Amino acid sequence: MQTANLIVNPGGDVAGGGTGQPTPVIPGWTTIEGTAAVIAYGSSGYPTASSPGPGDRGANFLGGGDSPRTRLTQQITLPLTAQIDAGTALFDAGGWLGGYAGQDDGVRLSVEFLDAAARPLGVVVLGPVTAAERGSTTSLLRRAQTGTVPPGSRTARVLLLFTRDGGTSNDGYADSLWLTLSTPATNLLANPGGDAGPGGTGGATASIPGWTHLEGGTAVIAYGTSGYPTASSPGPANRGANFFGGGTSARSRVGQSVTLPGTAAIDAGTARYDVAAWLGGYADQNDTAQLSVAFRNAAGQTLSTVVLGPVTAAQRSNTTGLLSRTATGTVPAGSRTAQVELLFVRSGGTSNDGYADALSLSLTTGGA
Repeated sequence: MQTANLIVNPGGDVAGGGTGQPTPVIPGWTTIEGTAAVIAYGSSGYPTASSPGPGDRGANFLGGGDSPRTRLTQQITLPLTAQIDAGTALFDAGGWLGGYAGQDDGVRLSVEFLDAAARPLGVVVLGPVTAAERGSTTSLLRRAQTGTVPPGSRTARVLLLFTRDGGTSNDGYADSLWLTLSTPATNLLANPGGDAGPGGTGGATASIPGWTHLEGGTAVIAYGTSGYPTASSPGPANRGANFFGGGTSARSRVGQSVTLPGTAAIDAGTARYDVAAWLGGYADQNDTAQLSVAFRNAAGQTLSTVVLGPVTAAQRSNTTGLLSRTATGTVPAGSRTAQVELLFVRSGGTSNDGYADALSLSLTTGGA
């Protein structure tokens, strides 16, 4: 899951923008030095709506006013405290920072993570963006950093520091700031690599936990079995002991039905899917594997289908191994289940040497 943007009024659009004069009160922000300005794009001498900058810009941006140093801050109470303390919460912090023409007035964005006693545990510092980095143009450039939220963090202190290099106006500019937290998406697939049971030597596996045989006889194969991929063959870094193969049938197919979480976000059109698989085959043979995910409504009607693969022998450079294939997009509104199927097709010979491993289907909701 991912939070919405935790920064309040991240571009100064909560109220009307001015023409560069100091703005004593900026909703969501506390002034601790100087007086910042909320400036409307297109004000004379300032960036316009078409100047280099964020694609999602609003009507305004933040500037340094006329003080040599201007500082704005806001204190954010962090969500996901259980995940933070478990070390699994990730942050994404950033903004668009810039300035005027060849002047080196600039702005620095910092995000400091604090514990319950307000002691600092970690800090992210972005900017300032120099005139040279901007090519001496009036513009804003994107700066961002991601990482793990320090365990024990309870608040984040966001600070904007505008510094004037010369003249009378403090022409450091900032817009479209963000801070979001997220946790790694949960794989919704059961037994995504065939590791829930023992691996065989290439023959059909009678029962594969989490999967239903739909056609032919799919095999769960142990890496290193003679004539098959080994632990060092091209393939996923997170491979387990086993992978899937097509057995000896001309066509083999297994499937599973997944109940989708986050139905409110799905129906609001804000849920996104990530589908991934490692697919491959044997040497120069064109036996293949294909993963499909069909999103279905409550009546079982298919709303859309995502297909990964197949991977051809030419794409594998005629080597025995597996290649990564991924897809992402918006979950169709009304989706309630996903029908996931693995299809293995034999092009010749007696073994169906389409291979698959490290399958994944995950959903994320919200975001900034």
